[in-house]
Amino acid sequence: MYSIGHAADQVGISTATLRAWERRYAVVQPTRTDGDYRIYSADDIRVLRSMKELIDAGWSSRFAAQEALRRRSEPAGMLPEAATDSGDLPSQFVAAAAALDSRQLEALLDRMFSLGSYETAVTMYLFPALRALGDAWAAGRITVAGEHLASHAVGRRLASAFDAAASARGQARVLMGLPPGCHHELGLLAFAVAARRHGLDVDYLGADVPVSDWVTASAASTISAVALAIPAERDVGPATEVVEALRRQYPELVIAAGGAAADRSPAGVMLLGDDMAGAAKALAQAVGG
Repeated sequence: MYSIGHAADQVGISTATLRAWERRYAVVQPTRTDGDYRIYSADDIRVLRSMKELIDAGWSSRFAAQEALRRRSEPAGMLPEAATDSGDLPSQFVAAAAALDSRQLEALLDRMFSLGSYETAVTMYLFPALRALGDAWAAGRITVAGEHLASHAVGRRLASAFDAAASARGQARVLMGLPPGCHHELGLLAFAVAARRHGLDVDYLGADVPVSDWVTASAASTISAVALAIPAERDVGPATEVVEALRRQYPELVIAAGGAAADRSPAGVMLLGDDMAGAAKALAQAVGG
């Protein structure tokens, strides 16, 4: 039997988080001592660990709690029907965006992240869904509101995954962001999560970072590399300005680039490619991480 402090330590969460999960999602129902102290069983710990693992993999807290409770009542190793049948997830994702159905968008994201490792889920399911979303918006099949609703749902999920992938402080430190004028950051944010999962200490600067700010941010002696996203042809020029400015100031700095137009990067820039896990590993190796 475990006290609340011991249970939280066993799961790897704070006591405040444990109380919140218990109150909001009823994921466990501990017994109480005569002094009204919570006592958790070994089974409670297993459920809480399952919920944490799902959240770390990208699930929302609500759906992670539901799935953890489902797994408690079914034989180990079985996956829910929704997770074993991927269906046409990109089309379903676009349809949910068109209907402004935020609950369905969250459920579809949970399904995507249940179908494999983080890197597999992003490459095989999330990125195709985002491409389908962009195509639907360009064709006028969804509204700006629908596109924003879906994109922000993805952004929140990736931000949570970034926070959950503990940064390896003291290891190779990498700045990631987008060149000035570039705002399409979901691909780079997804890669930033993978990089953290591969042991890199990532500082994520986000979208539309001015050239001068790139130079200033790279001044710290602990910065080992910079990774830029170049998602479209129009971003090549601004990205080139960033690369040239960094090279003038810090000639030994490792500079990497990813995105649809990354192959237009200046010579010598490390191209990250389409294999997210492989790119994260290669970047870690390049900086000695």
